[in-house]
Amino acid sequence: MRRHPIQVAVCLAIFLFPPALFAQQTVKLIHADSLIGYSKGNDSYRELIGHVRFQQDTTTLSCDRAVQNLTQDYVNLFGHVRVRDDTLTLLTSQAYYSGKTKTVTSDSAVYLNDTRRTLTADAGTYDSDTKVAHFFGNVFVRDTSSQLRSDTLLYYRNDDMTFADGNVRIKSLDNNVTVYGGHFEDYGKKKFSTVTRAPLLVQIDTSSDGRIDTLLITGKTMDAYRDSANERFVALDSVKIVRGSLSARCGYGIYYSADSLVVLQKTPVVWYEDNQLTGDSVAVYIANKNLSRVDVLGAAFAISQSDSAHPDRYNQLKGRKLTMFLHDRKVSRIIVESNATSLYYLYDKDKPNGANKVSGDRVVMYFIDGKIDKISVISGVEGDYYPENMVKGNLDAYNLAGFVYHKARPMKKNLPDVWK
Repeated sequence: MRRHPIQVAVCLAIFLFPPALFAQQTVKLIHADSLIGYSKGNDSYRELIGHVRFQQDTTTLSCDRAVQNLTQDYVNLFGHVRVRDDTLTLLTSQAYYSGKTKTVTSDSAVYLNDTRRTLTADAGTYDSDTKVAHFFGNVFVRDTSSQLRSDTLLYYRNDDMTFADGNVRIKSLDNNVTVYGGHFEDYGKKKFSTVTRAPLLVQIDTSSDGRIDTLLITGKTMDAYRDSANERFVALDSVKIVRGSLSARCGYGIYYSADSLVVLQKTPVVWYEDNQLTGDSVAVYIANKNLSRVDVLGAAFAISQSDSAHPDRYNQLKGRKLTMFLHDRKVSRIIVESNATSLYYLYDKDKPNGANKVSGDRVVMYFIDGKIDKISVISGVEGDYYPENMVKGNLDAYNLAGFVYHKARPMKKNLPDVWK
């Protein structure tokens, strides 16, 4: 009876290496088209060629060619390397597998598929015992709802946790939101993630008139919560926001992506063209991909330059609640309710003509082309007129209580250039 070459090689290997040596191995050979055994120094080897397949516990390894160190219990794998561990598959061109640590390492391009996500990187390791993977260089991860890019990535399969570092970029495919930063942590079971090291949120919108507006939010930390249908992003500490002509800063900002709503807390300041808004809390509404309304609650205060020729004179509105409405990207009216008070400067043929201070239950300022057209005061009206000879040179004395004008505002040129 003629023996198959693999049978001859196996018999020769058994002759060269006692069965006790094979019994020590944790990486078991399942199949190979040919096998050659040899010794080098104090170590025993065998080279396997053609449809090579190994197994250790639930992990299987296959390749075109392999060199197995029987003494040290490791395998070098070459050509069409495939590692399977239950639902995970890792592909690469060459790899090193240690039977002692149950770890596969590749310095070549790797591809990973774990049913819920796919990953590519320049190199990586996977520990089939701890179920931890570590990837390096041009890391790209994609699942059904997002994409992630980074320099390195650490993935804990059992705990569904991911940590990424270096040039991190996470794009949400559902709402076109991209978050950049230096460090990223994701806790899948908690549906929570956080970005630190100069995080920046970017959302690019195209409105119905074809104009492109970009929402930019920065802070020291950017958190994302996916615990409900109303996904939200939370920026913490030194928060800055820019969208079109609107810019803002605060200590705590929340962006509700589904509702296109931005909420600012902790001493928020909002600028829109020549208008400044402050209060305890500010809500910015975006309708049909255009800014539509800004609500200010608690200690609401609005300031706008009265005339460009007189930059030190500011029209002012204050009350417990303030709402600014926008139409065609211009302020159309501002409504102040509850203990409403207004101060606005008068002009006679472009010459200053004193100031009016009016209070009531409700004050409405109407604008045309971003400039005050008229003021309406409703219920409980009280008012005073201050002639120009009293006002001139003494403007601070007529400012409403709580007046603070902030000249510095966040601008696109002061933010990272990654959105271009």
